[in-house]
Amino acid sequence: MGFALRCCRLFVLLVRWRVLVGTRWRPNDRLSEALIMQRFASVLLSMIALSTVVLSGSAQAGGNTTSSIDRPGSLLVFPYFSNAGASNTFITVTNTNPDSLGTVDVEFVYINGQDCLEFNRTRRLTPNDTITVASKLDNPGDERGYVYVFAKSPLTGAAISWNWLEGDSIIASAGDLLLTNVSPVVYAAMAPQGVPTDLDADGIRDMNGMEYASNPDELHIPRFIATAGSSLIFLGFTGASFTTVVNYVAYNDNEEAFSGQVTFDCWDIRRLNAISGIFTDSFLESTNHDVGETGVLGKETGWMRLNSVMAYSSAAQQINPAFLAVRVDSSLYATLPYGLGENRNGDLLVLGPFPDMN
Repeated sequence: MGFALRCCRLFVLLVRWRVLVGTRWRPNDRLSEALIMQRFASVLLSMIALSTVVLSGSAQAGGNTTSSIDRPGSLLVFPYFSNAGASNTFITVTNTNPDSLGTVDVEFVYINGQDCLEFNRTRRLTPNDTITVASKLDNPGDERGYVYVFAKSPLTGAAISWNWLEGDSIIASAGDLLLTNVSPVVYAAMAPQGVPTDLDADGIRDMNGMEYASNPDELHIPRFIATAGSSLIFLGFTGASFTTVVNYVAYNDNEEAFSGQVTFDCWDIRRLNAISGIFTDSFLESTNHDVGETGVLGKETGWMRLNSVMAYSSAAQQINPAFLAVRVDSSLYATLPYGLGENRNGDLLVLGPFPDMN
């Protein structure tokens, strides 16, 4: 509407100008004056119509205006590691800064999925350096959970902005994920390169759009397969002592919607058929599904929307908490979700019973 409004204002100015200078026009210029006004009005209407089409197209384009290709960041969140039994996870972090002064420290923070306590190690990465660690050797004391890695100053040890970090992981598990790779969620730091990120000096990585990029407000799982091995990995970003409540709407392959609710602690992996019977092949077969769609390997498929409700501890609660959900298909393939909107309530990681309000 701003574009059309500017056009209207221009038209008004032209009319006012015509009034002011009208007495200076010669009688034989009247036809030229009328023709100019007519053509300008025609052009104005065309420009307004074009602006309406452009604005309409923008409104229908959805929540994203950029590509979703991963870019380097200062904070990487790997949603799953496993050391259970014969399992092992290989976690890679790469410093893509090519400058001769581009050395950085990175801290690996392992979060135990059972009690949400952490175990830390710090490594130094020189320019263009990469490191791959085996979780079973790096942190043999924890069975499974998640890992986050953030950039630190080699001089002071403070968390800093260093949007040069990339990563990946390979999981060889005897249980939940048999053999697959899971990319990290990458968060850019907001400060200029090398500047400390801990603005409130609380020792917590705030995913609030001021220290690090925020999380989406709504998550989408674009496909699930109704098999016994399909799961969701959940991460709660409120604190180690908090239980997160999430509402979901699941759709079959014919747009029928089925809703429910799931709760989890700071980290969990849950079989879909244990969350609800609506994720089973027998249930989806009983719905008004599209009989013309074959699904995957003879199993029904669908998709999901997830929105947080609250997170609570023994002493406090947080409305609309940030969280992450990662899809696992048939114990073989894991994929990060899509996201819409912005949620600035994420923190890594509050250990007490009160949320970080900064």
